[in-house]
Amino acid sequence: MSDYHFKEDTIAAASTPPGRGAVGIIRLSGGRVLDVIRPLWVGRPLDQIPPRFLTLGGISNPAGELMDQVLLVRFLGPSSYTGEDQVELQCHGNPGLLSAILSLVIKQGARVAEPGEFTYRAFRNGRLTLLQAESVAELIEARGEWARRNALAALAEGGHEWVQSLMDALLDIWVPIEADLEFPTDDLDSIHLESYLPRIEDLKEKIEELDCRATRFAKLQEGFRVVIAGAPNVGKSSLLNALLGYSRALVTEIPGTTRDTLEELIEVEGIPIRLIDTAGLGEARDLLDAKGMERSREALTRADLAIVVVDSAATNPGLATPEAYLPPGSLPEGVPALLAANKSDLISVSSGWWSAEGAILVSAHTGEGLETLLRGLSEQLTGSGVVRLAERIMLNQRQGLALAKAREALSRCAENIRAGAPQELPATDLGDARRALEELSGKTIEADLLGSIFSRFCIGK
Repeated sequence: MSDYHFKEDTIAAASTPPGRGAVGIIRLSGGRVLDVIRPLWVGRPLDQIPPRFLTLGGISNPAGELMDQVLLVRFLGPSSYTGEDQVELQCHGNPGLLSAILSLVIKQGARVAEPGEFTYRAFRNGRLTLLQAESVAELIEARGEWARRNALAALAEGGHEWVQSLMDALLDIWVPIEADLEFPTDDLDSIHLESYLPRIEDLKEKIEELDCRATRFAKLQEGFRVVIAGAPNVGKSSLLNALLGYSRALVTEIPGTTRDTLEELIEVEGIPIRLIDTAGLGEARDLLDAKGMERSREALTRADLAIVVVDSAATNPGLATPEAYLPPGSLPEGVPALLAANKSDLISVSSGWWSAEGAILVSAHTGEGLETLLRGLSEQLTGSGVVRLAERIMLNQRQGLALAKAREALSRCAENIRAGAPQELPATDLGDARRALEELSGKTIEADLLGSIFSRFCIGK
């Protein structure tokens, strides 16, 4: 881990993405920001510029040549993002120009910021909790409106209160037990550990409920896996292209054109969905065909939802469930599925498909029924509990592991109390649970783990 976590120097970085644009922003933070900028600044004296006001000026090189016209805004610590004095320069978005200005800033005594160092300083200076700091990275990386909304809620609405409520409940149990060990009394006044069991079990259940309710941020990043499955030549690839709105998969009249899985990300009502086109399931014609079907079955085992596609012009309705249109055992138990009756433009109004219960009639050729299918995807994911749009809790891997540590410590504590173990053991277990929750909140956390967390951030954030 870089030792920047323990430095108090002035840092600088471009905070806009690489490439050309209307505006490019360079931000600086630290106690010497004005000293760094002053030799380069052309305009109103920096000390006379009110905080949080944009001021037009220029940046010149040591030879006095104007590099660019810029807008400058200064922030005074502790009322800034990082809690330190900050300056932001809004330059023209030319990559070479930004690089040249940043080089001048570095020569004046600033240091190039490490990934996430601005947000780390905000955390270190008490401007953000660790959970809020992590939500910054999650907001930047979020795919889909739902993920963005949840990440913003954690950042703007103080989405760490649920951790504090767990900590408060734990301390109500741990403090009297620990105090009784530190300041023992006679047996008549001694506490009875068994009386704490209901509260310990209740706290453990709250943690388990949170863990079950919480949406894994990794899932929001990769998208919920929706596998398009069915027999060969029913129009699976054509349906993928139609849902995407452009031609992504190769489509021919030859059965078995698709031999491998093909994935693309779309957003449906704010939910990121990874559409996965697969090879047709049926009788394998050759080794390559068999391997393609093997991959299709593997994709179905990892699916959050399946779209089972049938050719409505060549298949009669009437089978009870979507999986009935697949070879036996293809759709794993517990994977929800929608039945999409494709090629509806080729069937007559008297076809039984129009009244078939549970079938969504679509035409990849005309676009008929696509909106209904997309709405069905959203309703199925939310109705099955895979997606919980009302939730405001997202757990990344670190947070999930910390919660698991707390839950395991509480389980050990309850077991030791029931077994009549010495009071020191349950007290130690409760202490372990407390440390796990403190790690979750960021109150106590190892420096190496901090480095891992903030290294996920982009430079300049």
